[in-house]
Amino acid sequence: MFGFVSNPTLPAVPPQPDSQLVSRKSIRTFCSWLSGNNKRIKFMSPPKTFQEAESIYDRATKLEFAAEFSSAFHFYLEATDAFLHLSRSSVATPAFQAQCKARAAKAIQRAEKIKKASKTPGSQLGVVLAPVNCFGADHQAYVLRKSSTVNNIRYPLWNEPVPLPSTPGTHYSDPNGQPAIPQSKTIKWKRPPRDVLAPQELFSTSSLTPADIYQNIIDDCSLCASVAVCIQHNRRFNSRLLSSSLLPGNQPSRYDLRAYLNGDCRRVSIDDLLPFNDSEQPVGISSGRMEVAWPALIEKAYMKLMGGYDFPGSVLTGWIPEQLELQSPSFEREKTWERIVNGFRKGYCVVTVGTDAKTTLEMEGVKLLPSHAYAVVGIQETKNERWLTLIDSRVPTANSPTNRLDGSNSSDTRTLDMRWDDICAAFEGIYASWDPALLPYGATLHEVWKLANANDKVQASVRHLRLLYECQNPPYGSGDPLDTSKYIWVLLTRHLFHTRREAEYISLSVHHEDEDDRRDMWLKPRDTEVKGTFTTSPHVLVKTRAGRGVPPPSHTPSSASPTSTKISGALLIHASYDGPFDDVCFTVNVFCGADVKVQWDEDVGTGDAISPGGGGFSVKVDGTLTSKNAGGNHTHPTYMLNPQWHLLIYDESTSSSGGGALASRERASPLRGFGGSSKLGGVSGKSKTGQKSAVVLSAQGPREVPLNVTAVWSSGERIVGLAEKEVVTSSGHIHMVEQEQRQTWHYRKAGSYTVILSAFEPQVHLGQFTLSIESSRQFDLTPIPQEGAGMYARVSKGEWDEHTAAGRPSHGRYHLNPIYEIQLPSNAQLCARLHLTSAAPTAALNLSLFPAPSSASKIPRLDRALASSGPYSDTLSGVSIPTRMLSPGKYWLILSTFTAGVRASFQLAVYCSDAGCVVSRQDRSPAKS
Repeated sequence: MFGFVSNPTLPAVPPQPDSQLVSRKSIRTFCSWLSGNNKRIKFMSPPKTFQEAESIYDRATKLEFAAEFSSAFHFYLEATDAFLHLSRSSVATPAFQAQCKARAAKAIQRAEKIKKASKTPGSQLGVVLAPVNCFGADHQAYVLRKSSTVNNIRYPLWNEPVPLPSTPGTHYSDPNGQPAIPQSKTIKWKRPPRDVLAPQELFSTSSLTPADIYQNIIDDCSLCASVAVCIQHNRRFNSRLLSSSLLPGNQPSRYDLRAYLNGDCRRVSIDDLLPFNDSEQPVGISSGRMEVAWPALIEKAYMKLMGGYDFPGSVLTGWIPEQLELQSPSFEREKTWERIVNGFRKGYCVVTVGTDAKTTLEMEGVKLLPSHAYAVVGIQETKNERWLTLIDSRVPTANSPTNRLDGSNSSDTRTLDMRWDDICAAFEGIYASWDPALLPYGATLHEVWKLANANDKVQASVRHLRLLYECQNPPYGSGDPLDTSKYIWVLLTRHLFHTRREAEYISLSVHHEDEDDRRDMWLKPRDTEVKGTFTTSPHVLVKTRAGRGVPPPSHTPSSASPTSTKISGALLIHASYDGPFDDVCFTVNVFCGADVKVQWDEDVGTGDAISPGGGGFSVKVDGTLTSKNAGGNHTHPTYMLNPQWHLLIYDESTSSSGGGALASRERASPLRGFGGSSKLGGVSGKSKTGQKSAVVLSAQGPREVPLNVTAVWSSGERIVGLAEKEVVTSSGHIHMVEQEQRQTWHYRKAGSYTVILSAFEPQVHLGQFTLSIESSRQFDLTPIPQEGAGMYARVSKGEWDEHTAAGRPSHGRYHLNPIYEIQLPSNAQLCARLHLTSAAPTAALNLSLFPAPSSASKIPRLDRALASSGPYSDTLSGVSIPTRMLSPGKYWLILSTFTAGVRASFQLAVYCSDAGCVVSRQDRSPAKS
């Protein structure tokens, strides 16, 4: 998350205590001993800056992750030497010396771990390094250091010591130069008048209004809108939001911006030169007649981060960012209004709105610019109307459109009053930023999507996290739209490395972990909050309520009253990346209300597979969705055609020799989940029967093919239709969005399940797929054959019309229903299935098999039925006659509905082991019957 921080409330990496250091001589001796000879390693020339020493340490860390341990060991020692050299500098402050010594201690600690991992002294360090603790302070600090460089410029953490200027008293000049400006603009850099840069004027906010902020030549409307809403917030609540992030540096003409960037507060240093055109007019943001410089300096610092004044991206305001797509089918207009109006009035929320690139609307005299941002500076609600007051920060010109609702040429043509309904219709999105004080507690994790050295780049691009929470019971709010005491917000932020990189997508999904003892009629097993869409935005926010599996008050037994006991649960979080770049860093921030306590489940880990240490079991299955097996989602009658597998998870006390239940089944040999142990994230499984195991189900396919993975309680049979109580877990409803994979991740007991992979539309979404299953316990995965597998299929389509919709036998016209004759030339096995071709209208169906009557009779004897699908059923998958052996001859299949007169289309599939089987429809029109 990027933002300007007035009072940083997000969790920061705690300072690390100093460790006991060893001398340089002992380091060299240790290195010599490990290499098996008396030659000392030659160190590079001592570094001149702290950044150079950090670069050596980072290189060592990368080599360690790449399993190049000998080289990593060498560079860790080199980094130790570099930090110790800096700590002895005559100009180093005590704080800087302490920091260098602490970094040297960490470097030698990593070298010691590599040494201990070596089997024998003098070996080539060809060992498997112990898994890095992704939740440890060392790894967290590594990710933050790795993310310090943006556009080839390093931005140190805010708490790092600031080096003393080499020439005190002289004006500071940014060694990185000035931010780039489009070549079409002729500009010159100059300092504003000294009185404008005086402290009392530089940080003045009391007299500024949102209307004083002007967007000049530079196209940075989103930044101008963000500055305007922060000024309005300061006027209403005296918050100094944004302006307090800019501080004078330790040298004349230097200013430091405290920005929340890439997971932590960082220092962005600039000089006080600002861009002007040939007419001495400001090129960037200006404060009009007030001549206050801090908005322009903040703009310059931000543009330095983003790589120039021509950066086309949007700006965030520094709090918790939330982007609402107004044209999305899932947008909730009324709930959004309640939250925003209450948050705005109480100072917990600042808002901007933006148009899309194609906007050319004029609504009641209001002309909107495409791809333009507007600041929301006022919200009003009356009995009949709801209004938002917007500020357009662009400088008005003679060609500016009239922006007043009444079309008049008012002196303030930059202020717009628009109805809430018009906002929802005309704009593309709402960009809200929420005060973290609403959710003052939480947890933070910094991690890396490491694709460069991964055996499976798909798995490496997804991180699986488990968040444990504890909440007061019952977890219900007060009805206040701003009551967040029971809520958990999860924010995924992709770190910026180069702002001009493209084709980077991220996705975040959050699932409530199911618990068997919570399953009841009021709990849906797929109760989940999912942001399944991959987006190019660096932020994705998912909000959910703690304890969603607890029954609401209306389901509480009358004899029992709500108690204040605590409940606990877990959220399963999946952070995904899709892009062409390696080693992409990210941060997951968790914010929660006062009644919720959270912590990461560190036993799970965040590695590429289910066990980053190499334990666990996994298997992959490649396949293709074709017109024959692409049955679509569970709302289609053909859902049963989708690829299915029998998943058998072994208990530790159960033999895994492949015998037992699987040995007696006539199906393909099971795929055995392979791995070194049943260890998950460093925690070994226990021997108790029924102990749960961690299971990851994932599916990969083309982006244009939305996939779903569902697991169902079963005995290994093919599932013809989903029953809610039988669903163990599902990756959620499938949306028509561009995405590469769907994931589910749950803790499951040892036992038997059926896994179903499906696409959204039957016989439309086709293509290759890969199903991956990982488990902390050994398992078998066996493909379940299709209905009628190994037999010859005869498929017919028809309909019940006004003549053939005769209904059940008691209506007296049963023989007029559609009849199909089957001719068998020899003994053969036969089965059949009947289903409707669409979900509506619904009808209860029956399929019955009779011997064909003699030529003299055209009506079958109802008391001579050989087989039937059973009672009339309206299940979506239809009805079927199980496989049975038949003698040579002719047979009739009669297709009927329970109610006469139901007109609907159907499909009949007959499967027979004899290739000579013939299926034909009998003509039973009234004229011939």
